[in-house]
Amino acid sequence: MPSRMDAEKKLVSIINETISREGKVMIPVPAVGRAQEIMLILDEYMRRGELKEAPVFIEGMISESTAIHTAYPEYLSREVRNSILNQEVNPFESDYFTVVEHPSAREDIIKGEPCIIVATAGMLEGGPIIDYFQQLAHDERNAIVFVSYQIEGTLGRRVQKGIPEVSIMNSERKIRALKINLKVHTVEG
Repeated sequence: MPSRMDAEKKLVSIINETISREGKVMIPVPAVGRAQEIMLILDEYMRRGELKEAPVFIEGMISESTAIHTAYPEYLSREVRNSILNQEVNPFESDYFTVVEHPSAREDIIKGEPCIIVATAGMLEGGPIIDYFQQLAHDERNAIVFVSYQIEGTLGRRVQKGIPEVSIMNSERKIRALKINLKVHTVEG
């Protein structure tokens, strides 16, 4: 496994490249743990100017899980705990983040400017990330970054392996073929 620093730098590099080509970055995450870790990385690197500033849209059960992290900062790392308790700066409530409150906002995000979308579910097996994926997979400017394990047999694993087309159920519950032209990345560590 690469070091945490190397993994963070790789993630930042992928995002910067995608934003530079006017694309959108999807990061499918589990709602607890990895989502908050990604949020901390995005906030920190944007504040330091190493990550291009772009809107970060947070959707799914992430907000509810993050609220628990914020309510119990004594269980977080020393740096995050001190930031919340002593400096009254909550990195989970960064100005860079916009919580998507309703699915109706997705269309504007999809049609809008380059951005980062952090949404559940981490293996593309449900959750709001599926809607984003269906709408953004065709565009080679976009990217998907897997930051958690993809179990064999899941849509996430098939996409991660580079399959050029998948069968997916749309919102009308009809199966359709979806071409995958976006860049597919995995960041381990």
